[in-house]
Amino acid sequence: MDTRIWMQESFWESAEKQSVKESPQENAEHLSKDQNENGGNKLVDQKTSLWKQTYENILVGMGFCVIKLNFLLLYYILPFIGILMIFAGLRKLKQEDKWFKAGYAAAAINVVITMISIVSGTFINRRQIYDTYIWQFMLLWTFALPLIIASCFFCGMQTELKKREKEADNKILIHLVIWYAVVILLMNMNDSGWIIGIAVLATYIGILVELKHTAENLEKAGYVLEEPPMRVSNGKCAAGAVVLTAAGLVIGTIFFGSYHMRWNEVKAPQDPAYEEIKTHLVSIGFPEDILDDLKEEDLLACKNARQVRLQQTDYPINDGEQIVTRSEGYTQYSREYPHKELRLSGIAVELEQEGHWKIIHHFLWNEDPGFRGTEALQLYPACRERNGGWLEEGGLTGQVLYDKKEISYAADYASLENETYDMGQSWPFYESRETSSIFAEFSMPWRGERCRGYVSYGIREKEKDWWIDSWLNYTHQKSILQYPVMTAAQNRKQGGWLDNLVFFTVQDALQVLPGEETD
Repeated sequence: MDTRIWMQESFWESAEKQSVKESPQENAEHLSKDQNENGGNKLVDQKTSLWKQTYENILVGMGFCVIKLNFLLLYYILPFIGILMIFAGLRKLKQEDKWFKAGYAAAAINVVITMISIVSGTFINRRQIYDTYIWQFMLLWTFALPLIIASCFFCGMQTELKKREKEADNKILIHLVIWYAVVILLMNMNDSGWIIGIAVLATYIGILVELKHTAENLEKAGYVLEEPPMRVSNGKCAAGAVVLTAAGLVIGTIFFGSYHMRWNEVKAPQDPAYEEIKTHLVSIGFPEDILDDLKEEDLLACKNARQVRLQQTDYPINDGEQIVTRSEGYTQYSREYPHKELRLSGIAVELEQEGHWKIIHHFLWNEDPGFRGTEALQLYPACRERNGGWLEEGGLTGQVLYDKKEISYAADYASLENETYDMGQSWPFYESRETSSIFAEFSMPWRGERCRGYVSYGIREKEKDWWIDSWLNYTHQKSILQYPVMTAAQNRKQGGWLDNLVFFTVQDALQVLPGEETD
């Protein structure tokens, strides 16, 4: 495809500036000169160049719409640019023919749907939106519109050729319909093989070449495209679409890129029995500050507890400071972490009935966590092994808390459940495997202090002398720079591939032997 004109001029604007500057007499002189240079057989004035530029931009836009490069967001950017190019091209043709006008309307609808699809990538709950009938209806249009646009473009050229007693090859339309049918079939079959993908792409390029030949035949038949009057230029339309999309991305990220937690002020229990339980638990080693964070049902479950086992560690959520030590000609590099923002505590409480335990994993932010998007606790309980020494007893409990002006607020987790999921390994020699773990998902308030929370579950002894081995992964979202938006839990389910870029994961373990004497 000859793209010299497209490269020289902005594909949003035509040669309207030059055509406006030239008077009709200058246009006639320019036309006469070009006719003499080309033997008087071919019109090569500015209007002819406008048609060539227009159809080339439409075809290039159609090509961009099928390019799916999962690199630097090109998967979303190139199709967006492509549909804007198609829209701009058909906008110049809408007054030429009813088919061009229909294609322009379809392109306008496709621009709007594309913008909505891009903005929806900032919603963490977009899966729920995708399951609605409205979205499914819009998805059908997404599949149909490219075919409608290409068919209208071809039929418009075919009509213009008939006016000039020329014929267009109807096989192009048949090829286009068959190609789209095959693509939709392959999508439903989830077929993503390289060989099939290359064959589909090559076929589509062949169809675009056929459309280009039809456009060239129309040009040779003497078709001249008049510059249509426009109150708003194509460049401003494209800029408006980009600005609206960018605004939607910002609004979506701010308001829909985190969980909406239902915070309520924490009321101190009025029953004196609670204070007696607290006093007893503190006396056997339960941290008092963590004790105040427990729900009433979890506190009551620990009545007359036999013993408490505690493991507590502070972890850094930062890159630390590099330390350089030089001694006897050697240079040693190390890294120190003066700030350790996150404290993870593992607590095992043996209940009144011997062999029955309550396991509590607690977290506390000692310092401001920075960006507050989504957080996740991934828990591997002590009873996870089928042939292990522990059995599950009771359900999952827990809550998230924060302080503001010396008042504590609490909320249930946005999600707290045992989930089975596919790891989705992408390495060439590894197959994806199914696994399960407990996930607690939540978001922290923007201005909350002492953000904290816990997850608790119960176990009972199946066999003697088994370690309590309970693991916790805390995943913190440290950056807003991601698209499409992924939650901390989704990142863990996909193997933590965005760790150190957008997320930060800390692993902690509660490992105690029940029969072992405490210090």
